[in-house]
Amino acid sequence: MKNKYFIIILVIVISLTSCEQYYNPGLNIKTVQEDTINIPEIDALLKYINNSGDYINSQNVPNIIEAIDIYDNLESNYIIDIRTHEEYVDGHINGAINVKPSEIIDFLDKNVSPSEYKRLVITCHTGQSSAYVVGILRLMGYNNAFSLKYGMGAWNKSLDKWSENISNKFANNLDTVVYKKEKSTNYPQIKTGKQCGAEILEARARTLLNTPFSNLKISAERAFSDTSFYIINYFPIEKYKKGHMPNSAQYTPKEDLKTSTFLNTLPTNKKILVYCFTGQNSAFVVAYLRLLGYNAFTLGFGANSFMNSTLVSREGWSGFVAKDALNDFPLIKGESPTDKQINVGTKQEVKPTAKKIVKKEKKSVSGGCG
Repeated sequence: MKNKYFIIILVIVISLTSCEQYYNPGLNIKTVQEDTINIPEIDALLKYINNSGDYINSQNVPNIIEAIDIYDNLESNYIIDIRTHEEYVDGHINGAINVKPSEIIDFLDKNVSPSEYKRLVITCHTGQSSAYVVGILRLMGYNNAFSLKYGMGAWNKSLDKWSENISNKFANNLDTVVYKKEKSTNYPQIKTGKQCGAEILEARARTLLNTPFSNLKISAERAFSDTSFYIINYFPIEKYKKGHMPNSAQYTPKEDLKTSTFLNTLPTNKKILVYCFTGQNSAFVVAYLRLLGYNAFTLGFGANSFMNSTLVSREGWSGFVAKDALNDFPLIKGESPTDKQINVGTKQEVKPTAKKIVKKEKKSVSGGCG
């Protein structure tokens, strides 16, 4: 009888401690251990994210790369273009593979080993939807994922979608009142049917990637007129105090969305609108918040959509300037990812074949997160 009770106790202990996941959040591989029973999914997910490096509050974010850095080192990057197939055929970066956001997890899992490349680069129209996808991939452990800054227009100005979307419409409607954050509340409740943090994260990631990013972008016109949003200003405090969107509460980047700081001040019964300077950093944040179950949205093109000239006039405020942001790098037209006739940089020619496809090894997992 004693042996019987001993076995039961042993099984319980193992079930509480055996869910172990090897995870790489951007720097060093970590072994993340977690409970698998009697814990709400949101708690399991937050515990897993915190133990994995708390990416959105780390010094690594946002992971954005400029077009020139890709151009000079093209063959060391694996490039995924998430625009529509028609747009890809009309012109893409030499070597880029066209993959839908909803299919990107399975594509990476089955077809390629991103770790063989210096960077896994995601490209889109403007750098906002790619930032959203990269935010999700980084949270999943793809520690070399980057978003192309300003999107494909930065690669070739014929694809520029920024210039038509920047404005100064509300530059004179800024507020200098310091608005208080809401009182602390419970976190959202999520239900995926999974037990381990890693499994919950992947399930949530798949759900997010099946939602078109265009549904999550809010225009400046709506942001200034729709009072139903809880607005997050994602500026440093000293810049917030110089003028911000009315009724927006300031959250310091990399600090204020921690479980140990102000994450629990975000309302679960309201839509949340996050805005930064360009809409790219806020896309990373929105990916994180939606992963946790918040009904979060991003301001399209960020503050550049309503106060571009002000941003340009202030050093370090990320104002969009076409002549500085856009390039004339070559485009490949058609179905083929590569063109052997295109010279890249000044040192080498791109190989005539597409980047090799190597089946990705499964993440090392032990316990109940297999």
